[in-house]
Amino acid sequence: MGDDPLSEELYTWVNELELSKPKKNFARDFSDGVIVAEILKKEYPRLVELHNYAPANSFSNKMKNWGWLNERVLRKIGLGQNYGFIKEVASSKRSAVEKLLLAIKKNLDDIKEKRNKKEFLIEESFTEVPYEDFKVIQEDLSKKEEELQSLQAKVAHLEALISLKDQRLEDLAAQIKRCTCHNI
Repeated sequence: MGDDPLSEELYTWVNELELSKPKKNFARDFSDGVIVAEILKKEYPRLVELHNYAPANSFSNKMKNWGWLNERVLRKIGLGQNYGFIKEVASSKRSAVEKLLLAIKKNLDDIKEKRNKKEFLIEESFTEVPYEDFKVIQEDLSKKEEELQSLQAKVAHLEALISLKDQRLEDLAAQIKRCTCHNI
């Protein structure tokens, strides 16, 4: 177990997660990348395909898992790591495993916080209204829509009349012009 409060918080968080494999030796359990893939799968199901990560004991297989996880997932979520760091994690170096898990925990906590803020804003934007009030407002809306349609029909009719009057004025103006031309 870690000595500082941050490590204690990390171990508590990991113990609360429902993982497929029991945690016996913290650094070694996370060294093949499989459990990290499981953790990330919960929040990023489209990015993580668990069948790509096989439990591994050999360093080369652990590095394959981590290479895949780093390229396909960690980089896309802003947690990409360099080769040296991945090598330390695959080598079961506790401080490297803790550092990576703390970064993942922070990432997941940030996502939850954003989601909670979004849900709060959505909840705040809705107000419950009694059904009777809703029905009254809905009836008013229907009446106003009918009135609007009626007014739009009147406007269209008046525009047609104006067009006819304009045409009649043009015809009369043309007749006047012809009459004045003949009289001269």
